[in-house]
Amino acid sequence: MARGLNVDLVVRAATEIADAEGLAAVSMASVAKRCGFTTMSLYRHVAGKDELVWRMIDAGLGPAPAFEFDGWRDGLEQWAHGLMARLREHPWAIDLPINGTLPTYAQLSWLNRGLEVLDGHGLQPGEAGDLVLLLNGYVFWALRLEVALSAAPPQPLVPPQFDLEDLPYVRRAIAEGGFEDDPELTAEDKFRLGLERTLDGIAGALP
Repeated sequence: MARGLNVDLVVRAATEIADAEGLAAVSMASVAKRCGFTTMSLYRHVAGKDELVWRMIDAGLGPAPAFEFDGWRDGLEQWAHGLMARLREHPWAIDLPINGTLPTYAQLSWLNRGLEVLDGHGLQPGEAGDLVLLLNGYVFWALRLEVALSAAPPQPLVPPQFDLEDLPYVRRAIAEGGFEDDPELTAEDKFRLGLERTLDGIAGALP
């Protein structure tokens, strides 16, 4: 790799490891090895793994793009698809710890773009922020489900040892095929369907 070590090189190496092997494979030692330097040398550029991971997500998400939109629904739909596209490039981002803060510029940039879309629709800043974070949560969960299902063999919804006699509504839903996966639906189709339902909910929250 490059002859001199710097923070961009460290973040790039860590991201390459995470893209290939998952976030759990990222450690100060594994990143140092990939860079061709000692582990201790990394600490001149990042304080530790926590800072490194947040720098990775900052670089991976990048600032939210500017886009033209026709109304709030079109704007939030573009926002969600844009975020999903970035996350699919770095799916390890779904494993980030949730600690109640937005410590990177990229995350704040995406929040700001969502607030821009909802501006002028009669919402208080806190209310608009909650709706953007709700949509953000859907996008992250949709990718988590997409990644998990693509890696696991099909499983029955209900283990055979369970007696559904006392669960009549679940039993009826299963009997009517309510939980059967449509083989013709792609992952993108499923994402769009859930997104539409989420936007329907947001529509109900607007004054």
